[in-house]
Amino acid sequence: MTQHSPPPRGQSQARNAVIIQKLAHSMMRLGVAALPRNYELIYEALSGHMPQLSHDLATLGPEPTQEALDHLGIKHKLIGHSALAADRARAEAQAALGDLTAMFRDASARKYAFNDQMKRFVSRLASDPVATMSEFADEAAQLRDAAGLLMNEESALRAALETHTQRLAELEGDLEESRMGLNRDRLTGLPNQAALSKKLAALFDVPPSGQSAALVLVTVEGLRDLGEQHGSALAQKVLSKLATSFRKTIKKNDFVARVGPQEFAFVCDDVTAENAETIARRIHQSVTDLAITPPGRAFTSETLSLSAGIALTPAATSAAELLGQAELALAAARTQRGIQVYSADINRTHGKASVADAA
Repeated sequence: MTQHSPPPRGQSQARNAVIIQKLAHSMMRLGVAALPRNYELIYEALSGHMPQLSHDLATLGPEPTQEALDHLGIKHKLIGHSALAADRARAEAQAALGDLTAMFRDASARKYAFNDQMKRFVSRLASDPVATMSEFADEAAQLRDAAGLLMNEESALRAALETHTQRLAELEGDLEESRMGLNRDRLTGLPNQAALSKKLAALFDVPPSGQSAALVLVTVEGLRDLGEQHGSALAQKVLSKLATSFRKTIKKNDFVARVGPQEFAFVCDDVTAENAETIARRIHQSVTDLAITPPGRAFTSETLSLSAGIALTPAATSAAELLGQAELALAAARTQRGIQVYSADINRTHGKASVADAA
């Protein structure tokens, strides 16, 4: 069984630089604009995580148009394209509502015109009761034709209303899916970094209740290397298993998000530091218990390990501070491949290291 040690910071930075360089070169070769959503699309296509996206991009040939790229991003529900998909859905909904408004306005105008015609006919009958039958018949025929036309238009309006109502319902679903896409990790279905930010902000939006919540940041050591050594299909399978396991490990009302390639965050309500450590150990055990069999190696398995950093709300005054404390605790935990609760000692040692790294 093989266990992985966390890569040195310099090695990770070098690897990220190589990835960015490859992306930039591929985008330049394809003539793709350096837009954030294009970086995501090209990365996902090159990573092998989405074979169909890779195929669809290849069929576009060199120098694909931005419209074609955006169509692919929306089709494959990439996070960077969720806002674009929402904007398009809103624009189409506004156009549909505009069409309905115009149709109702025209229909109302024709109804008023028919009503005026009917009033004139009745008024004439009242004022000239001896009008000839032919004159009466001519005006009656005009009213009959107008009424028939009005009924046909009413039927067309009802059909258009049903069609537009159905399309608006579909667009509402598209908007909701886009909103969810902005807050969901595509590979696991778990909430993402944006959703975590909202969750943490909510902890400090209400007056203190006396109950503490815990933020547990974890790194699944070796997950990134697993994908690089054995392919994205195995990494995706392991990610799915981890997501399922993490959901089962915490309480129903607690929160788990994927916030990086091998990083996850848990928010647990109404817990003490001891409770949070127990939860972290349970999460750790669920990871170490996961047996991974790479393709072609039926008799050899690999295991992952986990490091966890814990911060509690009573020690923080804001969401940003809570997150920073958990990150420092995680940095301390990774040096020992264990579990650490944020403390003043951790802040003195790893806080200084973080400032030095930033500089």
